[in-house]
Amino acid sequence: MSRLIAALLLLVSACASPAADPLFRPSVAYPGPGLARAVGVVVWLHGGVSPGQFTTPDFPDGQPAPEWLGRFPALGWDVWRFNRIPGNDPLVAGEARLIRCVEDLHAAGYRRVIVAGFSRGAFIGMAALARPDLVEAVILLSPAAHGTRPERRTQALADFAARLDSARGPMRLALAQFNDDPFDLAPAERGDLARAAATRAGLTFLPIYHPAQPTGHMASFEPEFDAQFGAALASFAIGR
Repeated sequence: MSRLIAALLLLVSACASPAADPLFRPSVAYPGPGLARAVGVVVWLHGGVSPGQFTTPDFPDGQPAPEWLGRFPALGWDVWRFNRIPGNDPLVAGEARLIRCVEDLHAAGYRRVIVAGFSRGAFIGMAALARPDLVEAVILLSPAAHGTRPERRTQALADFAARLDSARGPMRLALAQFNDDPFDLAPAERGDLARAAATRAGLTFLPIYHPAQPTGHMASFEPEFDAQFGAALASFAIGR
């Protein structure tokens, strides 16, 4: 018990940030069974946020999480949030911090880790593709980090490809992209890149490409997404 308490204290000290920085912490919206009984942990990365978008002083659950994420506690998994500083959300620093915090989750006693992210959070979450020693599945929902201007298309595609190039198996990868998403500057190319990377790296791949409904950048937050894909996505992520 003393070792467990020490590990948890290490986790808090390593992943907590100064008071102005959002916290890496268990989800309030989707509480799981806890470290002692959990099968594993899902790390959720929200999308980009602006200053003032969080509404509570301690950011207890930050930006809302999608309904389908609530399926994991029912399967015996904890859910932790990787909240980031509103208005100051660099990609490379966020990627490094994500990996450090996942390492701390392992040190605390979690043996199975899934990383799931939306929009900018998904882009940061791609760093986990290079760490099959730490993460067994990555879920990317509408990954985006370059805005909507057409002139950013080349850079957006290059950055997406570079992160896919770091992927190593064995790992499971799910990628969801939707129609009418202004942040998806190269829909066809991104799908082709992800499929090719999965084949090259030996990843088990689940594509959810442009269903008829729901649509838009926030499609994965719609109840219809959970109804159509939630059960299958959760089963895929945990390896059933």
